[in-house]
Amino acid sequence: MADKPAKDKKDGDEAANESEKKKGLPIKTILVVLVLLVVEAVAVVAVVSMGGPPAAVKGGELEITPADEMEATSEVLILHDKFPNHSTGRVWLWDIEVQVQVKQKNREHIENVLEERKAEIQTGISQIVRNAHQNQLNEPNLETMSRQLAQYLRDVFGEDGDGDSRIVKVLLPKFVGFPADF
Repeated sequence: MADKPAKDKKDGDEAANESEKKKGLPIKTILVVLVLLVVEAVAVVAVVSMGGPPAAVKGGELEITPADEMEATSEVLILHDKFPNHSTGRVWLWDIEVQVQVKQKNREHIENVLEERKAEIQTGISQIVRNAHQNQLNEPNLETMSRQLAQYLRDVFGEDGDGDSRIVKVLLPKFVGFPADF
C-alpha cells in the first residue's frame, strides 16, 4: 500500500512537468502566422503593381444645342403676399410665395401674361387661400394647395404649341401661417 502513494506522486510530478512545457509560447505557430502574413502582403503588392498606373481621365465638353436650352427649366415668381383665412373661426394670416417652374421657351409668354393679368392672378390665388380649410393649409407637403394652385395657373397660362402645359411645376417655398388676432 505504501507503493501506491509513491507511484501516484511520481505520476503527479510528470504531469506537472508536462504542463509547464505546454504553458510556454507557441513559437512555431507565431512564426507560421507571421510568414503567411508576409507572403500575403508580398502577393497583394505584386498583383496591384502588375496592373500599372490608372488610366488618365479624359473629360469632354457637353454640347448644348439650342433645342436643349429651350427645354431647360427656370423659375418665375408669381407672387409673394399675405392672405387671411377664417375657416377655423379665428383669423389666420398666411404669408405665401408662389413660384412656377417653366421651360425656357415658355418663359417670355408667362412673364407677359403675368404682367397683363397680375391683379386677376393675385385675386384667384387669394380666393384659393381664403376658401381653403385649415387642414389643407397645414398639410406637411402642401399637396392640396399645390394641386389647386397648379390647376388654376395652368388654366390661366394655357398650353404651348405642342399641347403641353406651360407650367411644369408649382413651388411654394414660403407658406407660413400665424394667428392675426393676438
